[in-house]
Amino acid sequence: MIVEEAVSEVVPQISTEVTILPVSYATILDDPAAPALLRAYAEECLVPDASPQREVYAAMEQAGVIQCFGAYVTNSLIGFVSVLRTIVPHDGHLIAAVESLFVDSCQRHLGADRLLVAAAKMHATNSGCRCLLASARMGSALDLVLSRRPDCDKTHTQYTFWLNGYKGGRE
Repeated sequence: MIVEEAVSEVVPQISTEVTILPVSYATILDDPAAPALLRAYAEECLVPDASPQREVYAAMEQAGVIQCFGAYVTNSLIGFVSVLRTIVPHDGHLIAAVESLFVDSCQRHLGADRLLVAAAKMHATNSGCRCLLASARMGSALDLVLSRRPDCDKTHTQYTFWLNGYKGGRE
């Protein structure tokens, strides 16, 4: 697992105000800022009824298939990223995928998004992953951030089939 010192060596210092730390998802959920952050994240991702599954995250952390990072300003949580790692069954290669990435819209000017992506990339690299996948809702802040990165290629288009009455916020 990544340690704080390794993150500080590889992650570029965009803002001296932002600190990126490897954390458990429980640490994110238990932070006083979590309710507002998670509500804003759910709205931006078109999942207004999101209900983070603490036990599932804990089991995944125990199995070593997910790593979370928190972005902090003066010990206040302003954002987070969680990175999944898995072996692709059809080719046998280890890959990583961003499961969640969010920064408080009022704090985005600090560059925490870039620091969180750098931490996710470093974690995936250190884990031996072939790539780090990230999906973003079309036109979202994350879509804009990823489209501007020279080290990030748009390789696929994702389509969503809404099922069981859910309409992805298009009610």
